[in-house]
Amino acid sequence: MELSRIEIDHKPIFDKYFKSYNPQISEFTFTNLFIWRDFYNLSFTELNGFLVIIAEPYKEAPFSFMFVGDSGGDAFYETYCRVGEYFKSKGWRLKFERVDEQFLELLRKYSKDELEFYLDDKNSDYVYLTENLISLRGKKLHGQKNHVNRFLKEYENEYIPLTVEHVDECLRIMEEWCAEKYCHCSRGPYCEKHANAELLKNWEVLGCKGALIKVNGKFKAYTIGEMLNTDTAVIHIEKADSKVNGLYSFINQQFCKNEFSNVPYVNREQDMGEEGLRKAKRSYHPVRMVDKYIILKK
Repeated sequence: MELSRIEIDHKPIFDKYFKSYNPQISEFTFTNLFIWRDFYNLSFTELNGFLVIIAEPYKEAPFSFMFVGDSGGDAFYETYCRVGEYFKSKGWRLKFERVDEQFLELLRKYSKDELEFYLDDKNSDYVYLTENLISLRGKKLHGQKNHVNRFLKEYENEYIPLTVEHVDECLRIMEEWCAEKYCHCSRGPYCEKHANAELLKNWEVLGCKGALIKVNGKFKAYTIGEMLNTDTAVIHIEKADSKVNGLYSFINQQFCKNEFSNVPYVNREQDMGEEGLRKAKRSYHPVRMVDKYIILKK
């Protein structure tokens, strides 16, 4: 297989496959793959009518994403074999990651019992009813409603759709967030700050939606998302000054209200196994999880 590094000019190729595939996992937008391409060392090829994406992460085992295209038949099996041969030629153990559970039976069918399956709960996605994120009605969301009410009581605010003119403000908010969190790059010379910057610097080409919140006249938060599939939006970024009470709850609510109120579901991505993030995502009571799996050749 001849693989190519993912570049911004490849967006039409990825968009074509994802549009016909109607993906459920948050990784499967061009935006996500493009901004994390250096962190995961991503490359791709088109094979038998499938988009094949290979990752060679820093100091971790290489893996393949699930193929994007027709979900079965001889073409799938041939592609599975070709990817297996590629991994073998590199001296790698065949491994798939971020696999949607809809493919488990298909892989069991074609792999002839040579694969092991493991739930990857730290990368499973949280999916919410958009209406619930906007209204915050009911006992379960009472805490989030209180956060929003406190924010409205304590601060003047302004919701501003993100345009290219606001990129520098977003980069500043990200820098301040990193300073507050003492964030650093744990694997190689790449981290969340760089991924965010890649999205913002390619804002006009990537075509996402975004918003900022002004608090007492100063930009204090921003968020970015886009459509994942026909009935689900995905939120890629949400950064705010944590010292402003209720700001995270407010920007989450307002972004959904202003940009995705006509979309039934919102995917807010994974918790990456971080306990604080897991607690925050669960506090919004997802309507379902999109479980993902790690699959290894025995």
